[in-house]
Amino acid sequence: MIIRVRTNIGIWRVTIPTPSSTITTQTILDTIAQTRPHVIYEAPLSLDPKCSTPLDTSIPLCEQHGVQLRDGLMLYCKVDASTCAENTVGAGGGDNASATAASGGAEPSSSSTITKRIIDKDGSIKLIHTNTSSNSNTNNSELGFRPGLLPLRDIKKSWTLNEFTAMDDKYNFKIKRQESSFVGPGGLHLESGAVESFQNYLRRFQFCQQRFGYLYGRFVDEDDEKEEEEEEEEDTSHIRQGWGARMPKNETSKIKTNKKVIVEAIYEPPQEADADAAEGFIILEDDQEENVEHIASLLGLQKVGWIVGQPPRETGFQFSAAEVIMAAELQLECAQGVEETPFVTVRCTVGDDGNVIVEAFQVSLQCMEMVAEEALDIGPNPGFCYVNETFTAIQEGKPSPTVENNFFLTLVPIHGYQSDVFVTQFPFANRPFDDRQQTHDEMKRQLTKSGQAGWTFIDLLSDFALLLYLCKFLDVSQDMPKICESVKDREVLLDDGYKIIISSMAGMDGSY
Repeated sequence: MIIRVRTNIGIWRVTIPTPSSTITTQTILDTIAQTRPHVIYEAPLSLDPKCSTPLDTSIPLCEQHGVQLRDGLMLYCKVDASTCAENTVGAGGGDNASATAASGGAEPSSSSTITKRIIDKDGSIKLIHTNTSSNSNTNNSELGFRPGLLPLRDIKKSWTLNEFTAMDDKYNFKIKRQESSFVGPGGLHLESGAVESFQNYLRRFQFCQQRFGYLYGRFVDEDDEKEEEEEEEEDTSHIRQGWGARMPKNETSKIKTNKKVIVEAIYEPPQEADADAAEGFIILEDDQEENVEHIASLLGLQKVGWIVGQPPRETGFQFSAAEVIMAAELQLECAQGVEETPFVTVRCTVGDDGNVIVEAFQVSLQCMEMVAEEALDIGPNPGFCYVNETFTAIQEGKPSPTVENNFFLTLVPIHGYQSDVFVTQFPFANRPFDDRQQTHDEMKRQLTKSGQAGWTFIDLLSDFALLLYLCKFLDVSQDMPKICESVKDREVLLDDGYKIIISSMAGMDGSY
């Protein structure tokens, strides 16, 4: 089983061979210690990015509340970056380094030591001395095929040149720009009301706080019929010309293109703006996550992208490295691997003139592959993705320690769109300090419009945020499927009993 651990210095992939029923938090810590034996945890393993709900080290994960044990489970912790820089640092490396620096950098007397320079979290350079004779594993790491890998002899006793080259190529990436996205010519259609609500909330904080939301909608196939000749031109390829047999008449070729993306709603999960976080926010535990996916499925919707609100940035700076890596992770999740997917990333920010800018992108297939292999890291310059030392990125024929984020981006055409099924009038959830909050009074304000200006009760009920709010009071498995069926198909009339129940909740006098 593979468990992912997101730390403040990157994501660690932990492979545990034991049965899932016996995996404990201590099992994960022991597995991490095999490659990072001296890591110091500043915050324990937790379910939430804020590390406010630490896991119990003695109880199996499958028995702990809130844990859905599965491949790819994401846990969170914070570590001392200086203890993770090299897996060859001895147990007393930190103290020895400080002592060495204080004494003017004198080398230890033992001849069987390795001296390393690391950058501490405060930016200072420290010398680390490791006694190789006392730790054979350290020596093996120094002789590794690549940093973080075993020596060639420990992997296999004998190698041919072709075998070595094939293995080395697995860790090399020739950086190439992807010319076009996986979205078809139809592009992205964003529901205007949902995007307007998102950007209005960002304006409340002058776009100084970063925020994100998931886009729910549909992937729509586009079938383009292309003929080998122009439509107006007569096809004469079947007529015999000169010597040879008569050729059969060519049939019109039907070529399947990529999909276009239609966004019907936005859902903003619980989050906390944090300027110190790499992404600019911390994702909190979401009690409504299952309900969101369930309601979206009942409405025929799925997660088709995500939108991130950004503060004003310099020209050409579209996404930070953390945002690029998060976009790649979400595309990998949607595609269930390194495969083409129309999943989109939308940025919403404000220009120098005060006008809101909304643009859509995708990250390239190569970026997805590098993130899947954990070849990309977050570094001090947010405009670049840093290449993990185990891998090599080749640009213009030379190894490069970084890759500019824009190399991974492809532009997606974007169009305004007004849904003919859904409305966006009810307040969004998880918005602190907003003027409007989700209450029964807000539900009454919305539903009392029924019978006015052409609105019907089901029209006003067809609000993604309102339907999620109703999940708190109605049975999600019994009531909501019937309500959502009437929302999705207006020919299916909503039962009067539900109208009475919902109107009573809103404090209405049966005026529906």
